[in-house]
Amino acid sequence: MSEPATNVLDALLEAQGVAVLDGAQGTELERRGVQLGTSKLWSAQLLIDDPALVQAIHLDYLRAGSDVITTFTYQASLQGFADAGIDAATAASLLNRAVDLAEAARQQFLQEQADAGRSPVSPDAAAGREPGPTAGPAGPSSGATAGGARDPHQQAWRRQRPLIAFSCGSYGGYLADGSEFGGDYAESTSLDQLADFHAARLEPVRHRPEIDLIAFETVPCVKEAEAIIQLLRRERYGKPAWISFSCRDAVHTCHGEDFAAAAVPLLAAAEAEGLVVAGGVNCTPPRFVDPLLAAARRQLAELQEAERPPPAAPAAAASASSTGIRGEAGAGPVSGPGSAKRRGGLLLLAYPNSGEDWDGEHRCWRHAPDDIAEPGAFAAAAAGWVAGGADGGGGSSSGVGGGGEGGPARRAVARGAALVGGCCRTGPQHIRALRAKLLGGA
Repeated sequence: MSEPATNVLDALLEAQGVAVLDGAQGTELERRGVQLGTSKLWSAQLLIDDPALVQAIHLDYLRAGSDVITTFTYQASLQGFADAGIDAATAASLLNRAVDLAEAARQQFLQEQADAGRSPVSPDAAAGREPGPTAGPAGPSSGATAGGARDPHQQAWRRQRPLIAFSCGSYGGYLADGSEFGGDYAESTSLDQLADFHAARLEPVRHRPEIDLIAFETVPCVKEAEAIIQLLRRERYGKPAWISFSCRDAVHTCHGEDFAAAAVPLLAAAEAEGLVVAGGVNCTPPRFVDPLLAAARRQLAELQEAERPPPAAPAAAASASSTGIRGEAGAGPVSGPGSAKRRGGLLLLAYPNSGEDWDGEHRCWRHAPDDIAEPGAFAAAAAGWVAGGADGGGGSSSGVGGGGEGGPARRAVARGAALVGGCCRTGPQHIRALRAKLLGGA
């Protein structure tokens, strides 16, 4: 992977204001009659047993409205494959197969859209980075009104070119014993061991241009996030990355650290280095998402305020403006060609589970009275996470669009989550309802 000239995620957010992620993989497999059994590879077992089904699930999420699909690699690690009796060369081939299947689904979706006369536009084109209109059934343009402003509902209908995120589950996911919901391995595993675990999985695919993002998911402890950031600093993969935590309540990671006080400053500092673009929570009960994101926004606002420089003299301010330098986080262009750094400000994300409880011993989900398993309830809750929740973060729970002062990163801090989707026990029906709620349809 090489240093990107632009951040495709920022470009997508410029175009439509929010990115819709996909939902669960294992849940979809089980819904289709697949018995995952006791395989430590979990959904990654299908890379071996039924690759066509993997591609079909990716395609179903794209048709439902996902802007970002994640590869079937959450529990696909070199160590995990080795434990299943698979040699390193075959494991590397399977990791690449996961990318191939996601890309094949994307190409099939793009062809379907073209056949229907509504080819998705690239994020760069929608954000105005490429000249020339893109024809479609609504006429030329990529969702622009006569006055030049973008119509979010027209853009949602046109769709942006989907992105592929390479999924890197936590070390606890590899252990396949529910450790991603506890993180006890933090006491017995070194930073280098954790970093090397993730490095081994990424190495076979690091030069794949089809990968747009790297998703480090269901991280239960701050120590593993530190190891991931150490790895990103060392390897410089050149792809936007996010780190999402599993949290046990409205305050703490699953390992017990204060999410806002311990994890968010770490993520914000990594974003300032150009190592990550987003952070948040996943596979967390949805009732905890609002308070977790609200605390994260407060923490980010305090960090931004602490870093705000004193007012510059007029001459100095003019000089800074002419060189593209901004004293305030989240404003101003990226400096330097090919830089991985973006305009600044950590994006927040949320893709919780349905609210049911995971039984690690029996490897199944148990019903909870406050779950949001019904797609309409899920979409309504997720729209609240985007709008900023109950703490009055601002914004609207529907009709989210591009534009707005300060760019997507600043809006996300002021509002809520800029990336939303589902985790365990959610499916394409939830994503379809979510996109309809936020952007007016798939």
